[in-house]
Amino acid sequence: MTIDFDSETGIGPKDPNGQLSEEEKALLGDIQGNILKSHGRDHSQHLFITFDAAKKKEARTWLAELAKNKVTSALKQWDDSRTRAGIFAAAESKDDPEAYRSAELVKHPSSIFINVMLSSKGYDALDLSSKRPDDETFRGGAAAAVPALADPPREKWEAPFNTAEMHALVIIADDDPGRVATEAKAITSSLTSGKVVHVEVGKALRRGENGPVHEHFGFADGVSDPLYFAKDIAQQQTTNWNPAAPLNLALVKDPGGDATTGYGTFLVYRKLEQDVARFNQDRYELAKALAKADGRTDPNHADRELAGAYLVGRFPDGFPVSEKGTPEGTDNGIPNNFNFDADTDGLKCPFQAHIRKANPRGDTKRLGGTLKDERTRRISRRAISFESNGKVGLLFLCVQKDIKRQFEFMQASWINNPDFVQQQPKTGLDPVVGQGTEIAQQWPEKYGSTKKITLSLKQAVHMRGGEYFFIPSMGFLKGVAAAG
Repeated sequence: MTIDFDSETGIGPKDPNGQLSEEEKALLGDIQGNILKSHGRDHSQHLFITFDAAKKKEARTWLAELAKNKVTSALKQWDDSRTRAGIFAAAESKDDPEAYRSAELVKHPSSIFINVMLSSKGYDALDLSSKRPDDETFRGGAAAAVPALADPPREKWEAPFNTAEMHALVIIADDDPGRVATEAKAITSSLTSGKVVHVEVGKALRRGENGPVHEHFGFADGVSDPLYFAKDIAQQQTTNWNPAAPLNLALVKDPGGDATTGYGTFLVYRKLEQDVARFNQDRYELAKALAKADGRTDPNHADRELAGAYLVGRFPDGFPVSEKGTPEGTDNGIPNNFNFDADTDGLKCPFQAHIRKANPRGDTKRLGGTLKDERTRRISRRAISFESNGKVGLLFLCVQKDIKRQFEFMQASWINNPDFVQQQPKTGLDPVVGQGTEIAQQWPEKYGSTKKITLSLKQAVHMRGGEYFFIPSMGFLKGVAAAG
């Protein structure tokens, strides 16, 4: 069968126990993992590499060996995921599911996950410019996007993002931080054609063992990413919002790869420091305003919870603020089957709420847009939290087919745009990740009320550095030694 890159039905079988077709196996075997689905590991190290200009051939050989022996393909990720899913499914019928699960995961641990990607300057450094994707935004890199995204100038980024040329990025991930550290050390030692100029350490924060991921502000994270596999789509309700995505939302032809199966993707990397104290203060200020509007001097916990939900668009457990409560809450999974059609005036979920700015779910129609075009702007987030030197935040990673049309458009035209989605009164910035000048914003005085509170909040997330990369195909990497 021919794989349809425009279809939103998903790749692979709907049945979790079903088999991939030969064409699907070939495609997934030539694509790196973590593109069509997050690798799901809780610990990672991100090795930023600069190659030695005098050792280009040696560097290409090093990349080829890494790809042949260690880089994880999407097919390998699929197989590992099926094994893990089988263990969790079998545990449900056991007297002690947790004990069974723990024992089986020890017997059948997932392999260490490894990604490799190159920056535009990395292609140049390896004399592989002819194999580089022809994309102007990618060639310009993250520093060129500073004005459009209202980021701090590069000279104010953290070192070494502010000075070093990042030629390559290797991501190592596993549920055991010790295994990650050992593998990172081995890869670093094997690199004699350059050096690791920087390392970022990621650690997923979870609500309980194997529970949903949250970020440092305390809210569930990564809930509404696009789904590319039929078995994942089949598990979702899609009456109000369809999370399915076509392969061409993420995949782009790799000019150095196989003519049929050679695909990769563009990755945006941004280190975002979270000022938790600032966010909590803003949340408290909004809670105080809610209490005052209700005739009370001091806010209670319910005010604080609603204030946070107004800011993010979801309560900390992930339940959407715009939706009716259910008896089971999020015990049956975090709801994602919703849109804002019943809240067109932003009386439950404010227009500026993070999830509404980043994923309008049809709001663009009020500005003359279409849902079809809006859905092509989606990105696939692959972020993980960090804690370093007393600072915390998010290592924001996302993959997409077109950085300018997807990530940069979302950040500049939606998140940072005070006139999106409403001009009078202005919506203002996304209160979580918006960059720019804060303005007074309108917040529902009571849940569902047309009466509004006017309040201006401070920026609590700060961009500290980043770069744009391309995740090439497995075939390109394996053959890169002879490509120069």
